[in-house]
Amino acid sequence: MTDHWNAIRKHWQLLGPPLRPPAEVVETYDRELDLARSHVVMLGVTPELAGLGASMTAVDESRDMIAGVWPGDTDTRKAIIGDWFGLPLPDANVDALIGDGCLSVIGGFDVRRALFAAIARVLKADGRAGIRLYACPETRDDPRDVRALALAGGVSTFHDLKWRVAMTAIGGAPDYIIPVTGILEQFDAMFPDRDELSARTGWELPVIGTIDVYRNSSVIYSFTPTAVLVEEARVFFDDVRVASTGNYGLAERCPLLVLRSPRKPMR
Repeated sequence: MTDHWNAIRKHWQLLGPPLRPPAEVVETYDRELDLARSHVVMLGVTPELAGLGASMTAVDESRDMIAGVWPGDTDTRKAIIGDWFGLPLPDANVDALIGDGCLSVIGGFDVRRALFAAIARVLKADGRAGIRLYACPETRDDPRDVRALALAGGVSTFHDLKWRVAMTAIGGAPDYIIPVTGILEQFDAMFPDRDELSARTGWELPVIGTIDVYRNSSVIYSFTPTAVLVEEARVFFDDVRVASTGNYGLAERCPLLVLRSPRKPMR
């Protein structure tokens, strides 16, 4: 996992929406969670979100990601090494928690359940959390349609295309899981000529080449439908809903999952 994220860190400046949140996503977190006067805990070190809240603690397991991506500690924000599933925070102590795409990078049902439980543990009774999703549609896209759309200029960014390709590759996979090597294999099958893709879309080859960080990686992603994630979250939160995050490319598959009223475990 560390090697995978180190490779992504090296290509960070070549990434764009929907992988990196545009301004309208940042505004959605702020509006939906009322963050202005709150101390915010963030899962990961997404730099675009580092200015949210009155203060912030970002938690990431990778020293290299903190060193290479985090915009730096200040009087009101800091990044710490930590495990999302065992957050180094007291119970019922957090005003607000955010995470961008984090449910897609941790694995399947059991792991998502563990993360929801970890979030519920640290939130205050009136605390709230927001996680932007990368959610596959209920009906899978036909790879031929995705290819035609991209070559016709109908896909906003290469990273928009990368998620569309990933979602076509899931097929009937249990729990909507796919090894990232499978995303690369599907992409190479759909777009064997990268020069053609670059010429037809205007995307530079180094940007297209960011998908090669998936080669030989052991990491598994998941792209679970929004409705499934809502039902999973309701085991741990009394108030679960989704909010639109804007109009950028693929935004309709990247809603904000808003979690309130955490259920505390029986002792």
